[in-house]
Amino acid sequence: MKKILILLLSLLVLTGCVQKKEEIVKKAPKKEIEEIEVKDTYEDLNTTPIGIYKLEGNKLTKLTEITKHLNVEEDIDTFQIFLSNQNSITLNGNFGEAFYNEWNKYKDIKQGFNIKYTLKNGETTSYNILSPKETFDHWEYLMNYLYDDYINRGKSFYSHLESSDYNDKSLFTAIKIQAAYKCNEIKKIELMAFTYDSEDDFLDNEYRGNSFSKLIINTN
Repeated sequence: MKKILILLLSLLVLTGCVQKKEEIVKKAPKKEIEEIEVKDTYEDLNTTPIGIYKLEGNKLTKLTEITKHLNVEEDIDTFQIFLSNQNSITLNGNFGEAFYNEWNKYKDIKQGFNIKYTLKNGETTSYNILSPKETFDHWEYLMNYLYDDYINRGKSFYSHLESSDYNDKSLFTAIKIQAAYKCNEIKKIELMAFTYDSEDDFLDNEYRGNSFSKLIINTN
């Protein structure tokens, strides 16, 4: 009988200890997880000048806004790129060579374009062109062609850059934009030419650096 009583008392003591531990655990304050704010320390030190131009003879005229009527499968225009912010430039020689000479003044930079078009219904589409393979990403609205006038200097006729011809020495001296079969839905086009030196120059696929020039193409 004594053994049974001792066993019962032991069980009561153990049960009480467990209950007390559970109460202590329940009463213990919950530690809040501290949220650490990650600051964006991005800073672009690339100060390369760049402009979008129209070449006529040996004169480059900077473009910021034009108006064009879009016709299916017709060229909107070909736009020359030059590493300058000047409004007007008179070249002493070949355009391709002039571009190459300016390009060599800057180190470790690459070129790119952004095409942004707004439809008449208000819808906006934006995409980057960093190589020939992206030139037909939205071919139903616009077709784009990149040219390297330096590698083709001295030729009276040459074609646009193909993906098979493109390498790390290729230059984008000009871009041609052509209207595609849905072009009549477009209200406005924004062409941006830019230079970049790393992936940090893009946030959510949008260029955020300092080295860029924009051209607005209004449609009528």
